[in-house]
Amino acid sequence: MDKLGVRKNTYKTAFLAQKHGNPPISLFFTNASDTIPPMMRRKKKLKILITAGGTREYLDPVRFLSNASSGKMGYALARAALRAGHKVTLITAPTALRPPAGARVIPAVTSDQMFMATRTEFPRCDCLIMAAAVSDYKPARASATKLKKTGDPLTLRLKPTRDILAWAGRHKKKHQTLVGFALEDRRIKTSAEQKMNAKHLDLIVANAPAAIAADKSTIHLKTPSAPWQTWHHVSKNKAAAQIIKKVAAL
Repeated sequence: MDKLGVRKNTYKTAFLAQKHGNPPISLFFTNASDTIPPMMRRKKKLKILITAGGTREYLDPVRFLSNASSGKMGYALARAALRAGHKVTLITAPTALRPPAGARVIPAVTSDQMFMATRTEFPRCDCLIMAAAVSDYKPARASATKLKKTGDPLTLRLKPTRDILAWAGRHKKKHQTLVGFALEDRRIKTSAEQKMNAKHLDLIVANAPAAIAADKSTIHLKTPSAPWQTWHHVSKNKAAAQIIKKVAAL
């Protein structure tokens, strides 16, 4: 019986062939994955940790620094991962969105809270997707009481926040996959690739400011070993589903 004969016949026939003294079934196939019937192959199910939304850095009890992130991409990724059968933990900054049913949700308002939640959950995940827009700066010292309007100029002293993605890149294990996002208004691909290399990412997703709060946008994707891919004017739901498929294949 030749290779094509086994491929065309049912697996029952292949097992009968082996029973009657023919070589082991694996010798009939060109690669190891073909020895497992398609209906018996299990899709890889992952524990995926996703961050979403824009963090807030409070100046006083009522005012804060933030950004225009809607959280739509992060929530779309969580829904897509759940639909694919993965286990999802969603660390979310404040948004106007309803968390996906089935996801374990951890609220995080500030960048420090998001860092602490990520640091706790990261060792237990197979993949971290950092879709959140984490503030780059926070007040060097927040006021404990509401700042009064005086009519005089106000100077804010800011300091950098912790770089959660860089921390994850330094601490990830061999089995873990790390996905980052880059929002750039100039040299999108060049800047995103630099970020991917500097932070040891397995996949970078880059887009322009026009993507903020939009339902559709153009996105660019790259892994360290493959050329850039560009998806034009794609919905965030569709893009999320494709990103999750790429993650599962890494």
